[in-house]
Amino acid sequence: MRAIWFALLAVLTAQTALPAQSNPLDVAGRRQVFVDGRFLEVSEGVELVVHKPVKTKELTIAPEHPWETVIWGSSTVMKVGDVYHLWYDAGAPKKRDPDSGEPMWSKGRFRSLAYARSQDGIHWEKPVLGLAEIFGSKENNIVLGYGAGGVEEQLISTSVFLDPNAVAEERFRQIAYFRNPPELPNSALHLFSSPDGIHWNLTRKSVIVFESEKHHLDSLNVIFWDDRIHKYVAYIRLNLRPPGSQGRAVARSESDHLERFLNAEDTPVVLAADHLDPHHYDSKEDRNVQVIDFYTNATVKYPWAQDAYYMFPAAYYHYHRRFLREFENDPVFDFESFWDKKGETMPGEGQTAANTGPLDIRFAASRDGIDWHRYDRRAFVDLGMKGEFDSKTNYMILGLVPSLNGREMYMYYSGSDQVHAWWLEPQGEAVRREGLGPIQNIRALSRLVLRMDGFISVRASYTGGQFTTPVLKFEGRELVLNVDTSALGTLRVEILDELNNPLEGFRLADSDRIHTTNEMNRTVTWHRQSDVSRLAGKPVRLRFVMNDTDLYAFQFRQ
Repeated sequence: MRAIWFALLAVLTAQTALPAQSNPLDVAGRRQVFVDGRFLEVSEGVELVVHKPVKTKELTIAPEHPWETVIWGSSTVMKVGDVYHLWYDAGAPKKRDPDSGEPMWSKGRFRSLAYARSQDGIHWEKPVLGLAEIFGSKENNIVLGYGAGGVEEQLISTSVFLDPNAVAEERFRQIAYFRNPPELPNSALHLFSSPDGIHWNLTRKSVIVFESEKHHLDSLNVIFWDDRIHKYVAYIRLNLRPPGSQGRAVARSESDHLERFLNAEDTPVVLAADHLDPHHYDSKEDRNVQVIDFYTNATVKYPWAQDAYYMFPAAYYHYHRRFLREFENDPVFDFESFWDKKGETMPGEGQTAANTGPLDIRFAASRDGIDWHRYDRRAFVDLGMKGEFDSKTNYMILGLVPSLNGREMYMYYSGSDQVHAWWLEPQGEAVRREGLGPIQNIRALSRLVLRMDGFISVRASYTGGQFTTPVLKFEGRELVLNVDTSALGTLRVEILDELNNPLEGFRLADSDRIHTTNEMNRTVTWHRQSDVSRLAGKPVRLRFVMNDTDLYAFQFRQ
C-alpha cells in the first residue's frame, strides 16, 4: 500500500566532488532509515518525502461502558510476545441528568486507566478484571485508579513502557500524574510497576517534580530506556510562559537511574513553537496571546532501525478574542456563549479565553532524540471531515506496533468532534450513537496504518535522480532494500571505494535493475549475484540511481 505523501525538503542539488572522510560511518548489519540527509552526501534529482499514515476510520476503542464515556489521549499501545496490549485513559461524569441521561460534567468526573488486549491489533477485548470499584461495581477493565493499584484519586496522565533493566515482577513500568493526590506533590510524575501490565503498585513517588506552580503535567509524558546512550530518557510537558498563559513545549531529560530525574525546571526544551509557526499578534491587546503550542509528544525510539527517533506532538491552535471575532457570524461558533460580559474569559472553571481550540497531530524526527526537525509543518494526521468523530481534536497515543504480516506499522490516536476545553463549548443537541445512548460527543481511539520504515523516503521523480552515501563500513553478506518502484520505476545500486571509484563487479553496469516491485526486503544483485561479504569491514560508498521510486531503508545482513 503506497502511503499518501507530501514533499519534505527542496530538491537536493548536485555536487561535483565528494569530500574526504577519515572515519567511515559504521552501519554494521543494522537497518538504516532516512531520518535526515545523513546518507545523501551527494545528490541530484531526489528529495526526502514524509509519508502520512492511512486512517482506517474504525473506532478501535470506543465508549461503551459507564466508566469510559470519553477516551483520552494519555494512552499506550505495545506488543509483547504474541499479544497486543493497550492501556487507555478513560473518563466519565460522576453524575448524569436524571431526565435526559446526558452527562453532567460540571458535577465532577472520573479518570482512570483501563486495559484492552488483542491478537491482531485490530479486534480488541476489554477483560473484566475486578480490580476497581466504580458506580458500585467491580465489573470493569480498570487497572489503575479508584482502588486499582492502591490509587483512589483520579489519574490525569499516564504512559507505559517496558524496562529491560527491571526484575520480572517490575518489567512493566508506568509514570502517572494525579490531580491533587493525597500526600503526593501535585506537579510530579510517579512511578508504578507491574509483572503483567494489569496488577500495578506504586514503586517510587515523585520521579519527576516541578517546584513551580506555572508548570503542569496533564499531558502524555514519556519515559523509556534508550539503548543507544544506555540511559533513561524522559520527554515531558513544560510551560514557557507565565501562569494563566499558554506556551506548552516538549522538554527532555535523561538519567542513569529511573527513580530520579533532574528537577523538571532544569529540563532543556527540545520542541517549541518558533518564528515559522503562527506567532503572537503585534497589537498591545494581543501581544501576550500564544497562537499555537504543543500538547503531548508521544515520542518513540524507532525499534526496527538504527538511530531514529520520532515525535508526534499535538499542535494546539488557540481560539482567542481576535480569532473568534473574525468568525463572529460563522454558524460553527456560538460566539457570545464563549465569552463573559467583559469579553475576556470563558465561563466556568476560570478558563482563559485562549485556552480552547482544535488540535491535530504533527511530525518531527531526530537522529539522537535531542535535535528535532519538523521537516514539513502540515498535519501528519489530518482532522476528520465535518460530522466525523475526529473533526476537531486529535492526539497520538504512545507506541508503534507491527502488523501480523510485518509489512506495516499500526499507530493509534484519540479523536474528538469537540475542541480543547470542550466542557465549556456551547452545548447543542446531544449526539446519539447506536448502543451508546445520548452522550455529549464521542472521544475514541482509532487505528492508523503505515508501511514499515515508511515515515520518510528518498524519492526520485519520473525523470530520475541519484545519490551517493558517505563512506560506510558494514557487516553482512547481502544488501536489502525497502523499496517501491511503482509500475514504471527502476533502481540500480553501485558500490564505490572511499575515493568514489566503482568497484569491480559492483559497477552500475553490473547492477541488475530493480523494477516493478514493492518489497520490504528486496535483495540487490549484480549479474544475479548478491554476495558482498568480501567488502565487509572495508570503507565503501553506495550510489543509488533511480527514477519514479521511493527508497525507505537499506540494510546489510547475513
